[in-house]
Amino acid sequence: MTPVPPQTAAASRMPAFESPRTILVNSVVAAVLGAGLMVLLHEVVHLVAGVALGGRSVLYPFGVTHASALGAEQRAIAALAAPAFSLVSGFALVAWQPLARRGGFGHLLWLWFAFTSIMEGVGYLVITPFGAGDTATAAELLGWPWGVVLAMCAVGVGLQFFAARLFAPHLRRHAGTDGARQWAFAFWPWLLASAVNVGLGQLWMALAGMDLTVGERIAITAAGLAVPVFAPMSFLFLRLAAEEPDQPLGLPRIPVGGLLAFAALTVLNLLLLRGFSLG
Repeated sequence: MTPVPPQTAAASRMPAFESPRTILVNSVVAAVLGAGLMVLLHEVVHLVAGVALGGRSVLYPFGVTHASALGAEQRAIAALAAPAFSLVSGFALVAWQPLARRGGFGHLLWLWFAFTSIMEGVGYLVITPFGAGDTATAAELLGWPWGVVLAMCAVGVGLQFFAARLFAPHLRRHAGTDGARQWAFAFWPWLLASAVNVGLGQLWMALAGMDLTVGERIAITAAGLAVPVFAPMSFLFLRLAAEEPDQPLGLPRIPVGGLLAFAALTVLNLLLLRGFSLG
């Protein structure tokens, strides 16, 4: 009997990569659900900040309104609190990945939630000069000079590429070197999740009892397009991640838990259309 070399035996015990179809289904669900959870948490931070500053605030699926009792500085703080939280928490979750060894849909969702959180903060920095979004609102309220506004945009652009660089090793590990799997993991989910995010944003804006300015509508639409863009940008850095080992996630053919969670999130957003007031 011919002995099996140790390397061959170890390789035979490694789980195989899932099919591109399975990767695509799981990654799209994780991208949409991760972005939806991120937006909800982002808006909850706005809500809590407004209440902590002494005002009555109302939470909607895509935004928060604050009582007129808040002054300019308080409104600026409430506006900055959420993008700052998204940015810091996103980087923290990228650094701390407790589900990495277990893999599965849970780790995939963790990755999409963490990176879309980063991109939520980054996106607001990028669009600051255009007068739309949380950071632009704070800059206007506090009278920040144009040089500061442009610097915020430049930092945002730099962080956008940095986030893509951080995602590239995950793309290489969990999709391998096969182009079809890589596109199923990052490129197609970017397109499909962007379409779903923008569509849901337009639906919530049409149904909610919340008055929005043109700038706010632009910010909501831009966020839906921007938060998953790190995924296709990560292809720029794949060569730098070429030495990463294969690490299949062991994904299910259909992420039932993820779909149920998305359905529950949709019901919650429907309930928030009339607004949830606090303070």
